[in-house]
Amino acid sequence: MQIDSKQLAKEWFESALSDYDYAQVGLKEKETYPQIAFLSQQIAEKYIKGFLILNGINIQKIHELPKLLDECVKFNKELEKLRDACELLTGFYTEVRYPPDIPDYTKNEILEAFNNAKFVKETIESLIS
Repeated sequence: MQIDSKQLAKEWFESALSDYDYAQVGLKEKETYPQIAFLSQQIAEKYIKGFLILNGINIQKIHELPKLLDECVKFNKELEKLRDACELLTGFYTEVRYPPDIPDYTKNEILEAFNNAKFVKETIESLIS
């Protein structure tokens, strides 16, 4: 069964929104959870991949946001403004997941990651609405 690009992109965006909602819950806790930084990277990655799918591109199975963004910019130069956010968020993909090297992020660093993901989310949403 072939799924159309609009439906598949919608699924990527819905998955990103689920991560976004879950990260928001985690940010309300007193404890600082590095998983929120990972979720922030995932939010951005899923929005970017959804955008690519919506534009008919078969997505690469990579997690390097700047490389994925390079493809997005071919469709909309305005997305170049996401470059710094993508550079920052890419480091959170593996960095925060595996002991014993899980960094001890501050609340501010985690908020910065989340705010960058929110910027990616809102920018792409404004382009596809």
